[in-house]
Amino acid sequence: MSAPPLNPDDFAYGDPDRLRAEIAALMAAVGMRSNIVADYALLRDDAGFRYTLRCAAAEFRTALNLLGDLTEQVERDRKRRQPQPAAQPHPEMEVRP
Repeated sequence: MSAPPLNPDDFAYGDPDRLRAEIAALMAAVGMRSNIVADYALLRDDAGFRYTLRCAAAEFRTALNLLGDLTEQVERDRKRRQPQPAAQPHPEMEVRP
């Protein structure tokens, strides 16, 4: 059983789930195109075969680029949520009671 489809419009700009939804939509398109490529191969339609395969490759590359964006965004969010170390006095500074 697969999860319900994610709709990118359901998420705010900058939300990592929006990127996940975009990637999921692209991969669904790649899956659909892979079935069409198989049909074109059976029909020996090289023009349709070539065109559809190139479209699938472009969608896959776009999904990989978005994955890179998602990875960077999640890492930035993780760093932002980490507590900042307390300021330490400079070791050469004189501390007076």
